[in-house]
Order: sequence, then structure tokens, then C-alpha cells
Amino acid sequence: MHWKNNVVCIVLSLLWIVPLHAQDVLSFDDALKFTLEQNYSIKMARLDEQAAKNNASRANSGYVPNVNGTGAYNWTLYKGTTEAISGDTDFDAASSYNYNAGVSLNYTLFDGQGRKFDYLQLKETHALSQLQVRQLIENTILELSTIYYDVLKLQEADSSLQQALEISKERLQRAEYAYEYGQANQLDILNAKVDLNVDSINLVNNLQVLGNARRTLNLVMGTEIETLYNLADELVINQNIQENDVVSATLANNVEIAALNSDLKIAELSIGSAKSNWLPGLGVNAGYSYRGTDDPNGAFVTGSSSYGPNAGLSLNWSLFDFRNKTRVQNAKIDLESKRIEEESVKQTVRLNALNAYAVYTNALFVMQAQQENVNTAQNNFERSQEAFKLASITSVEFRQAQVNLLNTKLQYSEAKYNAKNAELNVLALMGALMNN
Repeated sequence: MHWKNNVVCIVLSLLWIVPLHAQDVLSFDDALKFTLEQNYSIKMARLDEQAAKNNASRANSGYVPNVNGTGAYNWTLYKGTTEAISGDTDFDAASSYNYNAGVSLNYTLFDGQGRKFDYLQLKETHALSQLQVRQLIENTILELSTIYYDVLKLQEADSSLQQALEISKERLQRAEYAYEYGQANQLDILNAKVDLNVDSINLVNNLQVLGNARRTLNLVMGTEIETLYNLADELVINQNIQENDVVSATLANNVEIAALNSDLKIAELSIGSAKSNWLPGLGVNAGYSYRGTDDPNGAFVTGSSSYGPNAGLSLNWSLFDFRNKTRVQNAKIDLESKRIEEESVKQTVRLNALNAYAVYTNALFVMQAQQENVNTAQNNFERSQEAFKLASITSVEFRQAQVNLLNTKLQYSEAKYNAKNAELNVLALMGALMNN
């Protein structure tokens, strides 16, 4: 059985080394700061929102005139023969030139209010992109919170498992001493070694899961994946959230409903934009141009030039376009569909709020019940430990008390963080996560 002792020693030495590399303590506020500044998804969403903001301008909606400049210069080298009644005449090689330059301005005076609706749609699209960024941030904060508290839970489990390991080590030593003095048999030692190895394996497995969770936390925060942190034990659960507050706040502030309201406004503006094509459009143009030629071999004129301003008005009116009628009809259908979707989403959000609150209240009850179980199991273990020292109970009975205490501690830890996650889900639905 010496190989088992060696395994235990190796495991214990590894467990001793690991914490030395995790000196930095990370509070939730620190984690949140890292996430808001460095999370990759949030960075990309903010860039998309900035692009939508750039698009939502009058200049991008046809309210600013277009000014264009043109210019050209052409050179030709040629020679040949001119045929005439009086006879052919050869002429030497020569160059001819053509050149022109100009500037023009075009501006739409009226387009049936199409650009007005386009501008309003772009503004509403920008507002929608802001809501989408907010939703992404809220979802990311919820993800961060879940992972952060999962790491805390695993840290607590690590502490409980180490305590169990120390108790098993002490039990093995007592069994070996008792065996030496003839007060125990070989079976007691073997059972103690098996239990010690089980506790060692449980601890190592928990460390592996803890390492994975820490790396995932780093990914969400946008920090180096291999950075190790010990998290500050700062679990606070709000146990006073009321159902009516949850439902009313959810319907008033939920980002999904707010985004759908923006979609409704965009759909309404789409109808106006489609109808604007039925009205005439009036445009104005103006410009200034200069052009000239230079041809030494010209028959009558060897060069010319002209320059001056120009201006004009243009009117266009689509007298009949069946496709536009279809566009208007489809825009109205889309608006009606959005209204139906709004009612559906409100009902779904209300359902989610009620369900989330039910999960929250149940999680609080389970947490309190598990806390009582821990107190009971702790009391039972302490009594069993004293009885075991007095040889009043067997090692199997003592092990059962030890396992019961460990399990109740782990279950209580699980219940605590389930309650915290339930609280966070409620706050997210209420649109209050960023404020908390």
C-alpha cells in the first residue's frame, strides 16, 4: 500500500504549491470594471453602435447638397493629307489638345419627405443599437456574475474538501497508532487509506474544475487567460425583492420590450418612407465649366475656349408604380406583425418574470433549509468525533458522519450561489442589473 501513500503525498504537495501562484485577490467590482473595459463582445458592440450613430445624421439622409468637380486633358499627335478640289495638301505632324474643367452642385429641394423618414429611421436605428449594446452588457454582466460566483463556490468547496482531507489524514494516523498498540485491525487502516485517497481525488477534481472556471472568468473579463486570482468572499443576497416590483419593473424597463418599441417606430416610419414615393421630387443644380481646344492644323479654327455658369431645376414624378403600392402594403403588414409581436413579448416577459421570482423564492427557502442542515451535521460530526476518540463508535460510523458534514456543506454552498444567481436573473429581467 506504499504506492497509495506516495500518491497522497504528491497530491498534497501539489495542493500546497497551487495557491502560491494565486496571490491577487479579485473583488466583484474589479471583475466588473475589467469586463466593461475589456470584454471583446462589448467592444465590438460599442463599435457597431458608433457606426449607427455616424449613420444617423442629416448629411447621410440627403439634406446636404452634392458637389462634384470634373476635369480632363487630352493630347493627340497626328499628320496626314487633306484632299480638296484644288489638290491634295500634306501637313506636318502636329499636336492637338482638348481640355475642360468644371464644378457642379446638385440639391434635392423636395422628395416627398422621403429623406425626412429616412433620417428618422436612422435615428431610431441608432437608438435600437444603443438598446442592443445595453442588452449585451446586461447579458455579459449576468454571465460574469454567474462565473464569478461559480468560482467562489468552487473555492468554498476546495476549503471543505481540504478540511475533509485533513480529518481523513488524522483518522489514518489514529488507525495506524491503534494498530501498533493492538487496539485496531488491518481493515481499519485499509478503510482509512481508501477514504483518504477518495478525499484526495475529490479535492484534485475540484481543483481542475476550479482552474477551468477561473480561465473562463478571465475570458469574460478580457484579461490574460492564464492569470490566477483568488476571489474576495463577498456574497450578499437581497432577500427582500417583492413580486409586484419584479413584474412592474420588468414590463417598464425590460430591454427586450424597449427594443421592440424601437422596431415598431421603425416600421411606422417605413410606411411613410414608402408613401413618399407617390409625391413629386424637385431638385436644383448649378455649376461652372470651362472647356477649350487647340489644333494648329485646323482648317478654319486653330483653337477655341468657353466658360461660364449654368443652373437648372428638375422635376420627377412617378405617376404609376405598382411595386411601390406593394411596398406600402407590406410595410403596413410588417407594422401589424410588430404590434402582435409586442403583445406576445410582453406576455412572455411577464411569464419569465413570474417564473424567475418563483425560482428566486424557492432558492431562498432551500438556502435557509440547507444552512440548518449544516448546523445539524456539524453538531452530529462533533459528537461522532468525540465518540470515535473514545472508541464508542466504529470508523465506518465516523466516516459516515464526516461524509454527511461534507455533503451538507457542499449542498449549502450550492444553495447559496443558486440563490444569488436567481436574484441576478430577477434583476436582469427588471432591467436593474447594471444599477446593482
